[in-house]
Amino acid sequence: MTYGKSQAGSIQATPMEQLIIWLREDLIGEFEAINQYQLHIDNIDNEEIKTLLSHIRDEEKEHVAEITHALARIDAIQREKFMEDHTVAPEERVVQPVDDSTATTVGNLFGKK
Repeated sequence: MTYGKSQAGSIQATPMEQLIIWLREDLIGEFEAINQYQLHIDNIDNEEIKTLLSHIRDEEKEHVAEITHALARIDAIQREKFMEDHTVAPEERVVQPVDDSTATTVGNLFGKK
């Protein structure tokens, strides 16, 4: 699954663009897993299994948060959109302003500036 730039097209995604695409695809997978676990939780009677699946579902939600925060660190436009969230007070927003000079990049993920 690709978005924006076709793997077969003449334009290739930069390493950063490809990383962002992969993280977005990972988010889709996490949301699908959450929905599937919730469906199962809602349709079984065994409390032990419900508890287990609820725990696993909540771990998937943690993954969503982790990936979302990573996207906000490496995708300046996404970070800006999170900061423009008008549905909550500024101090309650998922993403707070950051100093771009210390923002994570693909380069410094691998020890390069």
